[in-house]
Amino acid sequence: MTALTPVGGVGATRVRVHVPFDLRHSADLRQGFVTAIREGSELLVDISDSTVVDQVGFATLVGAHARAARAGRRLRFTGADERTTRLLRRAGLVRLLDDSPAPSRLRPSLAG
Repeated sequence: MTALTPVGGVGATRVRVHVPFDLRHSADLRQGFVTAIREGSELLVDISDSTVVDQVGFATLVGAHARAARAGRRLRFTGADERTTRLLRRAGLVRLLDDSPAPSRLRPSLAG
């Protein structure tokens, strides 16, 4: 099973997480992040279809950032739910969140 799927993008490797960040999926997530980090200089991770469930999941999320930094890569998360955002804020890691909407959540222009 692959925990991350590529979603395309220009200028960055973009992937979507489609499993929860938890003990059960942590090994798949770690391996997916290792592969994605090797592929590009910047990694944008859409977590809008996921959430952090437990401590192991949070460690996996933060560990992905640390692994990317050690490799000289930039890793940002987009589409975080309120709980994940609160956890990152409490840990002083809100800087890991990307300000732009997740690729699948982009809204069409309301110009009229």
